[in-house]
Amino acid sequence: MLRNMFTVGGLTLVSRILGFVRDKLIAIHLGSGALSDVWVAAFQLPNLFRRIFGEGAFNAAFVPMYSRRLEESGDKEADFFARRTLSLMFLILMGCFVLSFVFMEPIIRLTNIGFASDGRLEPAVAASRITIVYLVFICLVAGLSGVLNSRKVFGAPAFAYVVLNLVFLVGLVLVVPRTGEPLRVLCWSVVIAGILQIAVVVVSCLRRGVDLRPVLPKIDEDAKRLSLLMAPGLVSASVQQVNLMVGQTVASLQIGGKTAIYYADRINQLPLGLIGMAAGVVLLPEITRNLRGGDEAGAKRSLSQGIELSLFLCLPATIAMLVIPREIMYAVFEGGKFEGESALLAGYVLAAFAIGTPAYILARVLQPGYFAREDTKTPMRFTIITAVTNMVLTYPLFLWLGPVGCALATSVAGWVNVGLLWFGLRGAGFMGVSEGFYSRTGRMFLAAAIMGAAVWGLAGWGESILFAEGRFFQRLGAMGGLVALGLLIYLIAIVGTRVYSVADLKRKFRRNRT
Repeated sequence: MLRNMFTVGGLTLVSRILGFVRDKLIAIHLGSGALSDVWVAAFQLPNLFRRIFGEGAFNAAFVPMYSRRLEESGDKEADFFARRTLSLMFLILMGCFVLSFVFMEPIIRLTNIGFASDGRLEPAVAASRITIVYLVFICLVAGLSGVLNSRKVFGAPAFAYVVLNLVFLVGLVLVVPRTGEPLRVLCWSVVIAGILQIAVVVVSCLRRGVDLRPVLPKIDEDAKRLSLLMAPGLVSASVQQVNLMVGQTVASLQIGGKTAIYYADRINQLPLGLIGMAAGVVLLPEITRNLRGGDEAGAKRSLSQGIELSLFLCLPATIAMLVIPREIMYAVFEGGKFEGESALLAGYVLAAFAIGTPAYILARVLQPGYFAREDTKTPMRFTIITAVTNMVLTYPLFLWLGPVGCALATSVAGWVNVGLLWFGLRGAGFMGVSEGFYSRTGRMFLAAAIMGAAVWGLAGWGESILFAEGRFFQRLGAMGGLVALGLLIYLIAIVGTRVYSVADLKRKFRRNRT
């Protein structure tokens, strides 16, 4: 499990690193004002559809059904089910694309309530009409990734996200200097990336003999069952994204507010992507196979291991974002049109996001415990409660703390969701942690706190370097060194507090040759 998590997480790390380079170049070209807000709004909509239809409701329902057919009926029957499903999905996505394109102006007005008063509305509508086609490509990529993940192929789907950032970098480095139109280049880069991403997963499927021939879409018994399983997950995923969009919408009342949240969330997404997404991708088919094989104890054990490993991996990042958030944002993004004050505001937003980082990772780990049993209704109810919590808190906290309050509301809502998921699994008799779990996690927190104190002290000592204006590579090198030292201190503290021994760590990372 850990090896598969690192396959996904390793490629995600490459994607995130390239993403940071991409965002650094975007910040240089667009700054943190009105034009940057327009770009964030244009890229927000296709991402919304990807998370709702692709990574959210669809895969939660599709992967268990496809995996069951692989186990019970073989490749041919499983692929026929996938062909019917993806053909119908394509038809639905095209309908969503057409409707979104036609009604883009009211959509932008609704999701960016501050744009109409200061001239950001019209360019945001034009840009969004270019980027919205990405929803068709990326949702099909997510569907084909579900096929590959069910077959224990994790590399190609994760690499597809690397392709997105490679296309952005080509556009920003080679095309923008010649055209002088960064916004237009960014929008068309999204479209080109979508085409190349779907090519990556299609080639991987064909190499493994997956039958991808399209069929005439129709509503059969499998489609009805998939729809019934998707419906609660669709509501759940939609509410989660509405949860995030509420903060962005309220933040649009302040020029640069959406941008501050966007760049802070880009840093926050690093542990979420490396650990949370990787754990969720690996756990869902793992738990499903255990349950299909009648091994419920094995399924519980996989879930418990997923929780413990995710905490072990995410705690150092969480603590670092809490103790040196301004240093991180300044080191990575300051420069060009993205000035120091913008970086410092984004740093405070990052700290507010970091409070909820473990919660959103744990939610990704806990949800497969429901989805593998084809229970999508319970997480849906919990997500609705979470969304209501976020909506109630966002505007009052914005009035008090500005964009920082929007991020803080999201974090509080994330912990509400984790509490509901955890006790829901316990009530269903599916939440059984391994022996010594609470003792080990307590010592993990202690090790992370030791690391945090050391990193905070080192950052104070090197403040003149980390905040050196106009010296990007010097700042980045200093931050890289600080991160490396922090991780070393964390691992020493992990061994010193006897969370794991050196032998335990070697065994967890060793490839099984049997």
